[in-house]
Amino acid sequence: MSWNSALYKRFFFFALTLAFTACGAKKGSFATTSETGSLRNLSAKSVIKNHYAASGDFKTLSGKMKIDYKSGSTSQGIPATFRMERDKTLWISVFFGMGKALITPNKIAFYSSVNNLSFEGDFAALSDFLGTPLDFNMLQGLLLGEAALDLKKQRFNVESTPQAYRLKPQKALALFKLFVDIDPQNFKVAQTQISQGGSQNNLRIQYPSYTEMDGLLLPSEISVSAQTNKTETTVGISYKNISVNRALSFPFKMPKGLKTLALKSDTD
Repeated sequence: MSWNSALYKRFFFFALTLAFTACGAKKGSFATTSETGSLRNLSAKSVIKNHYAASGDFKTLSGKMKIDYKSGSTSQGIPATFRMERDKTLWISVFFGMGKALITPNKIAFYSSVNNLSFEGDFAALSDFLGTPLDFNMLQGLLLGEAALDLKKQRFNVESTPQAYRLKPQKALALFKLFVDIDPQNFKVAQTQISQGGSQNNLRIQYPSYTEMDGLLLPSEISVSAQTNKTETTVGISYKNISVNRALSFPFKMPKGLKTLALKSDTD
């Protein structure tokens, strides 16, 4: 298997970010509909309160997954394993250990022995590459089926649709546009969309359904679509053998002799 650099960069970004999505919340009991079957007229404050009440209480998650990746004419089904320690570490191993990634709040590192490439950097470099601001907390929130931003730090408007409560910031964000659809049945995120103003860069993460696994409500599938200029990349992910609160290690040692990969935006 041999990919060009641009395809490899996009693949590994999605592999390392999406491989940790097997997480969620304990299923709660919420009154979400009226007797007529329509959504209750909840305020944005109430929707946000219920969303945080649905957040799962766990320390670690681990399991196996399959990542289905497509960009242009290139497509792959990739086996992977993942490990997560909440708020601290995201770890993934792909190609049966031939590629690994380790993400912490301050650092992103990955390598591929298959492609003889490696990368060490921070979220500033990744944000520039994607054209969308990201940090560890935003990434973790997206991967947990939770809001990417701290919804308590700003005011939101809520629009009730037949399928979701849609939250939009009352004050426009400086660098990008955002909306979050909250599932009325479990108050987990149904969809998050982030787009960069004045460009075609767009990231959409959808959670069509959730399944209870090992006491947690987890996304049963995740669909991600990213548009960067004229390139669209999609990723689907499925899980198996999920374990909660096991003692985990995060082995990672950068091999010597690999070519260092510099993440650059398509406009560079």
